[in-house]
Amino acid sequence: MQAVNILSRILKLLTILCFTALVIVVIIQITGRYSPFTFVWTEELSRFLFIFSIAFAAPIAMEQREYVRVDLFLSILPKKAKKYVEALIYLIVGLFSAYLVSYAYEFSLLGKNQASATLSIKMFYINISMVILFVFLALYSFINIYALLTGQHEEEEGVQL
Repeated sequence: MQAVNILSRILKLLTILCFTALVIVVIIQITGRYSPFTFVWTEELSRFLFIFSIAFAAPIAMEQREYVRVDLFLSILPKKAKKYVEALIYLIVGLFSAYLVSYAYEFSLLGKNQASATLSIKMFYINISMVILFVFLALYSFINIYALLTGQHEEEEGVQL
């Protein structure tokens, strides 16, 4: 679990860096509207930073079980059954994410020979964000299953709305 904690810290740091850079680029874009200088690259870079912010932050939300969910059905189940239904949900999400990794990589390869319009970044590097997203969603889904079935989930669980 030490490796998972290090990985989570890295993902959190990357999320903070991407989001901070996104805010800075948007501020440059806004101030550029009122200055004689034009910054045509800001729209494209802000889109790319937003994509990577989500790719790094979504697995953290999965790890901390902070996705929006409707738990009306889960709330009426007995505690033991609820644990297994939640584990099944994480299993479905994990398997689906793992299944999509190869397709996301194939999609990334389509951008190998394409470059972005203003920044000339290979689109492969932008599209690889989907691979990152699905790999870590699958990983954290399986970690959540382990935590649920070993009872670590109840110890960490706080107040739910």
